[in-house]
Amino acid sequence: MIDLHTHSNVSDGELSPTALLELAKNSGITALALTDHDTLAGLEEAEKIAKLLEIRFIPGVESEVEFEPGDFHILGLGIKQYPDGPLGDFLEEIRRRRNSRNSRMVHLMNADGLNVTLNELNSLAGGEVLGRMHFASWLIAKGMAKNVPDCFEKWLKPGCPYNVPKISPRLEEFVEVIRKAGGKAIIAHPLSLWISWSRFEKYAPLWKEIGIDGIEALHSGASRSGAAKLAELAKKNDMLITGGSDFHGSGRPDRRLGYGAAGISLNEELLLPFDEA
Repeated sequence: MIDLHTHSNVSDGELSPTALLELAKNSGITALALTDHDTLAGLEEAEKIAKLLEIRFIPGVESEVEFEPGDFHILGLGIKQYPDGPLGDFLEEIRRRRNSRNSRMVHLMNADGLNVTLNELNSLAGGEVLGRMHFASWLIAKGMAKNVPDCFEKWLKPGCPYNVPKISPRLEEFVEVIRKAGGKAIIAHPLSLWISWSRFEKYAPLWKEIGIDGIEALHSGASRSGAAKLAELAKKNDMLITGGSDFHGSGRPDRRLGYGAAGISLNEELLLPFDEA
């Protein structure tokens, strides 16, 4: 089995890169990609341990790009230039923007007398990348909203008191910098885009033209039929098909290392595009 989408505690995963690779070895994984959010910081450690454990290692990263109405995440797989270089600099700017946004949201809340700190919110996030869901959890705990939808409606959606617009990179920018670093740009968990199938079919040739290399059709969140449709769309547009568990840790038992769409194990055929010429 293999896995081309995993996270460590360098971003919002539970395990260190070393512990993740050890679990992979014990789970019968022969190849693994570490794709932490907005950072390459865990790749050197993971590569070293993977070599010791005789696991093929695929250096990677995951980041969000601008898109409406859903979430558009891109995986960079098979990165050759890390941790320094243009991709590392690009990701540092993404982290700077995110931290600035979080600080501005805290400022708005404190201006209303709520007395919250970034340290408190980061503790609430428990190692995950701090985002609006954690702000919502804090506000709900303080009795400011009944639940998450109510909280977003009152406080966090655009036009509300504590909303600060997120500035994500453009798709073209991120694809270009991934390719410059020697990687392949893959659309992660494509169903999270929340678009109709007709729009998928419309966008796919445009994504291909921009430089996207593939679609993560076999993501653990896809059904068997959904994965089949996405794989067929990738083939139709001469794009790669990849898959991964999106493993974060024990908190998501539905995301097991080595298993993708509909709980199907991921096989080594998915590695062919990453073989050295």
